[in-house]
Amino acid sequence: MDTAFLQQSAEGLVARLTEQIDSPYGSGFMSPAIYDTAWVSMVSKTVDGETFWLFPECFEYLLQHQHDDGSWIAYASSIDGILNTAASLLALKRHLNSPYQMQGTPVEPLIERIDRATAALQTQLDRWEVDGTVHVGFELLVPALLDYLAAEGVCFTFPGRDRLFSIRQEKLARFQPEYLYLPVQTPAVHSLEAFIGSIDFDRLAHHKIQGSFMASPSSTAAFLMYSSHWDDDCEQYLRHVLHCAAGHGSGGVPSAFPSTIFELTWGLSTLLGAGFDLQPDTSAPVSKACAYLASSFTAQGGTVGFLPGVGADADDTAKTILTLRLLDREVSCDPMLDAFETRHHFRTYPHERDPSFSANCNVLLALVNATEVERYTAQIDKASRFLYTQFRNSQLNVRDKWNLSPFYSWMLMAQAVARLWDLWHQGGVQSLSNELVATELPGLLSEMVACLVNQQNTTGSWGARGSREETAYAVLTLAYAVPLEASRETRQAIRTAIVRGSAYLASLDCGDGIDRLWVEKVTYGSEVLSEAYTLAALKKAANLLEEEPESVQVNGVSAKLNGVKVEIEEVVDSSTNGQVQAPNGFQPKIDGVESDKSPLPVADTGRHCRPPAWTMEQEQILLGPFEYLETMPGKGIRSQFIHAFNTWLQIPGTSLEVVDKVVSMLHTASLLVDDIEDNSNLRRGLPTAHRIFGTAQTFNSGNYVYFLALREIESLRNPQAVSIYVDSLIHLHRGQGMDLFWRDSQICPTEEEYLDMVANKTGGLFCLAVQLMQAESSVQVDFVPLVRLLGVIFQICDDYLNLQSTTYTHNKGLCEDLTEGKFSFPIIHSIRANPGNRQLINILKQKPEEDDIKRHALAYMETTNTFQYTRDFVRELKAQAMELIEQFEQQGFQKNHEFRRILARMSLD
Repeated sequence: MDTAFLQQSAEGLVARLTEQIDSPYGSGFMSPAIYDTAWVSMVSKTVDGETFWLFPECFEYLLQHQHDDGSWIAYASSIDGILNTAASLLALKRHLNSPYQMQGTPVEPLIERIDRATAALQTQLDRWEVDGTVHVGFELLVPALLDYLAAEGVCFTFPGRDRLFSIRQEKLARFQPEYLYLPVQTPAVHSLEAFIGSIDFDRLAHHKIQGSFMASPSSTAAFLMYSSHWDDDCEQYLRHVLHCAAGHGSGGVPSAFPSTIFELTWGLSTLLGAGFDLQPDTSAPVSKACAYLASSFTAQGGTVGFLPGVGADADDTAKTILTLRLLDREVSCDPMLDAFETRHHFRTYPHERDPSFSANCNVLLALVNATEVERYTAQIDKASRFLYTQFRNSQLNVRDKWNLSPFYSWMLMAQAVARLWDLWHQGGVQSLSNELVATELPGLLSEMVACLVNQQNTTGSWGARGSREETAYAVLTLAYAVPLEASRETRQAIRTAIVRGSAYLASLDCGDGIDRLWVEKVTYGSEVLSEAYTLAALKKAANLLEEEPESVQVNGVSAKLNGVKVEIEEVVDSSTNGQVQAPNGFQPKIDGVESDKSPLPVADTGRHCRPPAWTMEQEQILLGPFEYLETMPGKGIRSQFIHAFNTWLQIPGTSLEVVDKVVSMLHTASLLVDDIEDNSNLRRGLPTAHRIFGTAQTFNSGNYVYFLALREIESLRNPQAVSIYVDSLIHLHRGQGMDLFWRDSQICPTEEEYLDMVANKTGGLFCLAVQLMQAESSVQVDFVPLVRLLGVIFQICDDYLNLQSTTYTHNKGLCEDLTEGKFSFPIIHSIRANPGNRQLINILKQKPEEDDIKRHALAYMETTNTFQYTRDFVRELKAQAMELIEQFEQQGFQKNHEFRRILARMSLD
C-alpha cells in the first residue's frame, strides 16, 4: 500500500479525532451498547401531571435487537449477554407495568417477549463461569439487576450465584456506597445504577459534569430516575448522546460518552509510534490535539481520566504522557507515580480489585519515553518485572481487564521491550539488571513471536474470527520484535508473517465493521481505534520492508509494499507440455524484459522419449474403485456444508463447483484407503471396494484421485489454494495415523487426544472446503473455528450411531467399530470411566465378529453411562455451534437456515 496514501489516511483520522474536542460535550466513538440503552429507555418524565417515557426510541431499539430465543447480543463474552439481557428484561417489565404513552397497545406481544427473555437469561446464568469474568464492575452490576428483577417478580437461581454475591461482598468491604456523598470522584460514579436503594441520589449532584455522571448514559439515567428533582442538564446530555454518539440517532447509546482523551491519546500515540509524520508545526489538527492534551494535563495537576474533569486513572495518564512526549513536549511522570504506584505494580485507580496488565504496560511505555528516563529506573524495573512475571505465570496467556484480545497485551509488551532494548544498547538505564534486559525480556519476546507466527490464519489474519484489529495488534507486535531477533531465519519468518498480515489488512474496506474487543460495562468497539491500529500496522510493515528489503515469498509471490508492483513466480501449466508459461496469459520475462520469443522447443527423439497418450479406457481402469464407491448413496453432508457456508461467503459459481468437486473427490478417495486400513467388509450396505477390486488396485485408485483433485485445485488460479490443499492432506494423514496407531497398539487415548485427532481427520476435510472458499471470497471472516466444531459434532454422532443405530447395522454390520478394534468417542469414555475394569479393552483387542460379544460390550457401556454422556456432550457442542452461528449473524451475516437444518440432521436418534 502506498505510504503517501497511508500518511493521508493518518492525517484524516487525526482531523476526525480532533473535530469535536473543543465542543461542550467533547467527542466519542464507542459502539452502542444494549445495556446502557436499556437504562436510558427506563427514564420517564412528568409534565403537567402526565407521565411519559422520555426516550421511546431506546425502547424501540431494544425490541428491534431482541433475538429469537429471547436474549440480547453477547458481543464477545457471556457477561455481555447477561448484562444486556437482564437490563433489557427489566425495561420490558417496567414498560409492561407502566405503559404511559403506550396505553392501549396490546400487551400479549410484550408478555411473550418477557417470557422468552426470562428463559434466555436463566440459560445464560446457568452457563456462566463467574470466576472467569474480567469485565470491571460486573460484581456490582449483575447482583443489582438480579435484585431489581426480583422486585418485579422475576427471580433466578444458578450455580454461580453464591460465588457472585460473595465477590460483591468482597468489593463492598473495600468501598461503602456512602463514599459517593464525598466530594471525591471514584469509579463508582460511573455505575450509579448499581446502588439504587442503597444511596440518596439527591446527594450526588456535585458529581455531575456537563450533564453526565462520569460520562455514563446508564449512570446518568439512574440519577434522572431516582433523584427527586428533575435535571434539565442530564436530559440534554442524554439527548445529545442519542443523536451525536456512534448510534447516530438509531436509539442506541454507548457505555461511555464522551471519551475524548482516551480515544485521542490511544489513536494519536499509536500513529506517532508507527512513524507517521504528525507534528504540531505542520498540522493544525495535531497542534489542536497537542494543546488540548497539554491543557487538560496541566489543569488536573499531571494526572487525567478518559475525559477532562473525571477521576484520573493510570492508563489515561500514561497515554497522555506518552503522546505529549512523542510530540516532543516536556511532561513530568512524578504526579502519575505519586497517584498510582504501589509496592509491586501500578494500580489503575483507587480500590482496584485486580491489577491491569495493559495499564502497567502503558505506565512502562510512558517511563521509558520520559525526558529524564534515568530518574525512573526503579519504577521501570518494577513495572518490567511485574509484567514479565504476569506473562510467565500465565504461560503467555495474559488476560487484561480493558481489552479481551491477548494480542493487545502482547503488542504493548513488545513495544515496551523494544524501547527498553534500544535505551539499554544506547547506554541508558544501565542500573537495570543485565539478565532482565538482555536475556529475560528478549527471550519472552521471542516466545511471543514464535506463537504469533504459528497462530497466523491461512488468510493472513489472526484471531478466531479473522479480526482486523487483532491482526493489526499481531503485525505491530512482530514489527517491534524484528530488531531484537538475531537469527536471519527467524527474521525472515517474521517478515513473511508481517507481509501476509499486511496484505490481509490492506484487502479490507473501512466499512467492514468494527471488532468489539474493548471492555467497559459491556464489550465495545471503536471505529477510530480500529482504524488507528490498522494504519499503524501497515505503516510499520512498509517501513520494515523498506529498511530491510530482503525478498519475502508468500505462496510463491514476491511481496513488496509501498506500491511496488508484485511479481508472480513462473508456474507450470498442464497445457504447455511442460514449458514455462506465466499465468493469466502474461509472457515470461527475461531479466525483467518481456520476451517476444517462443519457448525453446523440445527435440523430438522418438515416441518413447515423450509421455505416451493416456486413453479413456486406461483412466476408467484406474478410477474403477473410486467410481464404484462414488455411485453409492451417501449422506452428502459435506456438500451441504459448502452450500451453507456459501450463504455467507458468496463465492463465484465456477469456484463453488471446483470446491464441491474437490472435497467430494478427496472424501471418497480417503474412504477407499480407510476401508483398507480398517479391514472393512461393508460400506453403505454394499461390499467395500477393495473386496471387489483388490487391495492394491483400490489403494492406488485412492492415491491417484488425490492428485486429480490437486489438478482441479490448480484451476482456481489462486496461490493460496494449493497450500490449503496440501495442508489439509497433511492434517488428514496425521489424524488417520494416530487413529491407526492407537488401534494397532491397543493404547486408549484421552478424550482430548481423540478430539484433536478428529479435528485433523474429519475436521480437516470440512476445513479444506471452507478455507478454499475463504480464499475465493471477498468476505474476510475466519469461519474455521465453526467448521472444526461442526466436524467434531459430525464424527461423534457417527461414532455413537455406529454402536446404536439399526441403519448402521444394516449398512456396515453390528457395532463395526468394535470389530475394527477402533477407539471411538463412546468407547474411550467407557474405558476411562472405569480404568480398573478391562473387559471392554480386551473385547476391542479381539476385534469380535460375534454379535453376542458385541451386545455384551454394549451392555457394559450402559453401566458406565457412556451413551447418556455422549448425548449430553453432543448437545453441548451443538449449543456452542448454534451460539457461534448466531454471533456471525449478529455481526451482519444473513440468517443461515441451512446450518440450522444441518445441525438438526446431526442427530443421535
